[in-house]
Amino acid sequence: MSEKKMILSKGPLTGVLIQIQFSAIVQIAKYIPDVQDELRKKKYPLYDVLKGEGIQTGPHGDIVKTTFEQWVFSSNDYSRNILIDNGKITYQVLDCHDFDYENFINEFISIIDSFDKIVDISSITRVGLRYIDSIPEKDNLSWLDLLRDNFHGMSFSPEVKWIDNSLLAISMQRGVDLKNLEMKSNFQLKINQNPFGLKYPQDIMKFPLGEQEVFDNKPLVTFVDLDHYILFKAVDKIKIINRLKSIFEDLHTVIEEVFFNSLITEEAKEIWK
Repeated sequence: MSEKKMILSKGPLTGVLIQIQFSAIVQIAKYIPDVQDELRKKKYPLYDVLKGEGIQTGPHGDIVKTTFEQWVFSSNDYSRNILIDNGKITYQVLDCHDFDYENFINEFISIIDSFDKIVDISSITRVGLRYIDSIPEKDNLSWLDLLRDNFHGMSFSPEVKWIDNSLLAISMQRGVDLKNLEMKSNFQLKINQNPFGLKYPQDIMKFPLGEQEVFDNKPLVTFVDLDHYILFKAVDKIKIINRLKSIFEDLHTVIEEVFFNSLITEEAKEIWK
């Protein structure tokens, strides 16, 4: 992640996800061959289908089993993935050592344009942008030195004989007034830890599917997860798609502002720049 006047070339950014949700396309499967052919030409040649089951409550309170499919299109090295189901399209980048926001957003808009030409989205219900930073604990550098005191969590009574090490879990959410867009958005910050060295939060799918990737020596990892999104009541796609770049720019700007000016310390900026 980068501020306009600062680039953290050694920063902890490990994943960026961007998504639009749309009114459900029940017959989405029939469009997938054409979508696959188009994305293959855009250098996403690897293809997979994920299937699963879920449950939901029926109209009379009965439990109904549902099945779902998700189609995945990946770059040759699996670092960039496009995930599609009947109600959303997500673009995720999990190799962020040279991440550039402008290239990222332009690529996503190109993907959306191609997808829309094939399936003809009717209306959009959500847009969102998510940044994941993963901070592995080191002998000479703790996450406590990198995140500001406000995000260190609470201390428990020393009079209790605790038998395990504490793990931080923080979740905060606030509304945002995006004046330039004349829209309201939702900002969510999560900070949590994994004691086994996982490089990504467990809800992130790493392809090809298999064991989660871990940092060397499997240290304690602190995840800083910033999610900024806008919910719509089924807005006509033209009103959103033509403004995607400016919408995501405002979502991105708020994430940067929080990360640089609320979350990380001056020491972190010096270490990661």
